[in-house]
Amino acid sequence: MFFKTFCSAVLAGALTPCVFAVGTFESENVTLHSWLDLSDFGNPSNGSDCWGYTSPSGREYALMGLYDKMSVVEITNPNNPTIIGSISHSGSLWADIKVYQDVAYVSNENGGGIDVVDLANVDDGVVTLVQRMTLGGVSSSHNVVVDEESGFLYLAGGNNSGRLVAYGLTNPRYPTLDGLMTSGSGLHDAQVVTYTSGPYAGKQICFGFAPGAGVLIIDVTDKSNMFLIATADYSNESTCHQGWIGADYNYLYVNDEGDSNPQTIVFDVSDLSNPIEVNRFGWGENTIDHNLYVKGTILYEANYQAGLRVFDLAVDPVNPPLVGYFDSYPNGNSESFNGMWSCFPFFDSGIVIGSDIERGLFVMSFEVPDPCNAPLGTCAIDIDGNGTVGVGDLLAVIENWGVCGDGTFRPTGDVNGDCCVNVSDVLEIVKQWGTECVITGACCLSDFSCTEVSESTCAKVGGSYFGDESLCVDTNCPGAGDECATALVAMLGENLFDTTSATPSSPEPDESLCQGTALAWDNSQDIWFEWVAEFSGNAHFTTCDASSYDTSMAIYAGSCTNQVACNGDASGEDGCQDWYSSVDVKVKIGNTYYIRIGGWQAATGLGTLTIK
Repeated sequence: MFFKTFCSAVLAGALTPCVFAVGTFESENVTLHSWLDLSDFGNPSNGSDCWGYTSPSGREYALMGLYDKMSVVEITNPNNPTIIGSISHSGSLWADIKVYQDVAYVSNENGGGIDVVDLANVDDGVVTLVQRMTLGGVSSSHNVVVDEESGFLYLAGGNNSGRLVAYGLTNPRYPTLDGLMTSGSGLHDAQVVTYTSGPYAGKQICFGFAPGAGVLIIDVTDKSNMFLIATADYSNESTCHQGWIGADYNYLYVNDEGDSNPQTIVFDVSDLSNPIEVNRFGWGENTIDHNLYVKGTILYEANYQAGLRVFDLAVDPVNPPLVGYFDSYPNGNSESFNGMWSCFPFFDSGIVIGSDIERGLFVMSFEVPDPCNAPLGTCAIDIDGNGTVGVGDLLAVIENWGVCGDGTFRPTGDVNGDCCVNVSDVLEIVKQWGTECVITGACCLSDFSCTEVSESTCAKVGGSYFGDESLCVDTNCPGAGDECATALVAMLGENLFDTTSATPSSPEPDESLCQGTALAWDNSQDIWFEWVAEFSGNAHFTTCDASSYDTSMAIYAGSCTNQVACNGDASGEDGCQDWYSSVDVKVKIGNTYYIRIGGWQAATGLGTLTIK
């Protein structure tokens, strides 16, 4: 997805222009409306948690946790967010936020108390710090928790050995200390809910997440006598981190960020005294699961380097399918603490925000597209899949006669694309009666080249088939890019690469074209890109990427041997690694250029080639 837009920020009483960054991110069924990077917030060291607030007028605001402050951003128009203001706090990697009525509570781990922030006049551009609360001697806390139904604030992970602390919110701006636990395990995070029906009606229950101890189910109805009901244990427990209960209160969804097992753990908590683990489900990437929330039948989970992952609990509440994602960290997927920290999906508008450690605030929306709007497949007319349009296809139409899609499916037998099975489909089959239909896809061959053939043909030539109707232009064959002859196709914008499994090409670049820039190729493992110029003029090639390695780069024009430029170390760009490569080359539209990326003294790693 590509975008560029503008915003205004109200800082220190002045209207200051700011510009969104431009980039590409992989996504499915998640639309990115806008993005505020850390520079828009004044370049704090990192982003952390986030939450949301809707004013009585219906205007929506993102509350963004940052290293030294909490910033309020209006996102009523999600394509044009506005920074309203900020409340500073002690510098801390962690800043958690929750809201009750028109007051926000913000934690940090470096002392000074819990910030109590007045949002009553946010529509007028005014955000005010009421106090820094230290009631009960708790001056710092990892997380804050609010039970909106009963009107209580809780601290989890505070400087009281992390045990639960409860505050009454009769006056939300001036909470009262109502109770604290003095024994038992400390919590990292918690969710507190008030049961309004069923056998636990009237009970206020805390689902506490305790590293090393699992899930603690605590009755907190009486703040002077909060007691443990049960513990939900699970195998390979390491850092029981956070969780959220489903809308029907039957299932609790839990993440553990230290178990080297990127799966969400599902507990049946219909009987609070006997929680039972019923399943674990993943999302296809070896990343760290982090904050998750449930809205209706949809589960939204921030997964660090895998970004936002969306699951449909309506299909299966214990093994939900992945139905959408947005990868805010395009540099790779590994068990590292980078990328998306948290998300907030509870806005009535359907907007979802995500907070990213390195990249700031993302404003998104999730929607499963109507299958009827998708294009028909190449061989949709061959309904029975036997390769020929005939009797079997006609029978399939008759079997589903009169069926129309309702937004969730396209009926079998719709071959003319109107999403209904009727006489038009019969006429289309009669029109193409007896014709053959062969479905093709991208097939990667042993020489790393790609051709589009049928799956059976691909198998006959020993190739790897990448799926029906896949295209070579969208497929990077294994080994592609390792030599100039099999160069990866580059486009304007960001192009990801990985040299860790590449092999050195020969000959090495001519360092005389960039003396003094520390090219130091040294038989480096390298990756090649091929770019057909999309404009005439100056093209800027850069490997600037804060999470990448010490790169070296050479540019070739027209052929793999006509080197025109190179660079080892560059400077002057923001948000880069310490040593990156950058080259400007005058290009002509339609001409081919080859970009060769290696590393200083044969360094290797993941990176991003940006062309602009």
